[in-house]
Amino acid sequence: MRRGLIAALLIALAAIGGVIIGNNTIADPAAPQPPVTIATERANSPFIENGRETLTSAQLLTATRAGVLPSGTKSLLATTGRMRHGEYKWDEKGVAPGKVTIWVDLRTQLISVFRGGHEIGTSVIVYGADTMQSPIGIFPILSKHRDYHSRTYDAPMPYSLFITNTGVALHGSPMSSRRATHGCIGLPVDFARLLFAAANQGDEVQITRSNANPLRASRREAR
Repeated sequence: MRRGLIAALLIALAAIGGVIIGNNTIADPAAPQPPVTIATERANSPFIENGRETLTSAQLLTATRAGVLPSGTKSLLATTGRMRHGEYKWDEKGVAPGKVTIWVDLRTQLISVFRGGHEIGTSVIVYGADTMQSPIGIFPILSKHRDYHSRTYDAPMPYSLFITNTGVALHGSPMSSRRATHGCIGLPVDFARLLFAAANQGDEVQITRSNANPLRASRREAR
């Protein structure tokens, strides 16, 4: 089988002051305005098979050392240009049933959903403001709630996948570079619906913040 090549993961970071939306509630205009980074752009390979890009062993090593991708990644969905807030891609075609793992990178503002090492979904996210940051670590999905409503913030949280006992969840949310949450991972509602259907209680969610310079990260770890 012809192997596609990933040219690079191009990181575009831009600090923009924005209105904070906590778990989808209406913001207080007088609230502190934290910087919100724009989502990443992933370069396309000139060789793509069945809508997927396959990493070489060297590219995977660099990406995993930088924390951009989990180890064991076999293929990524081919995307065109920079993904914007509200955009997503989901394609399970040709991927065998199995356990789902979810990778969230706060620096690049992207979520990747994997099954058997193959990415079946990716989207831009919104995440916690500086005053209520999203947690970093590995979390099992504790519970699923299709039509959850936050009593604390009086806000809808459709297709919630809770990962902490303190209320942090992945859930459907209005999407904009001028939004942030009270620690949750906000997703486009249609993407959240697909993830809700694919994920099960106990599936693993890893939230990380990747290194801004993969080459530097690789050299530092090699010492």
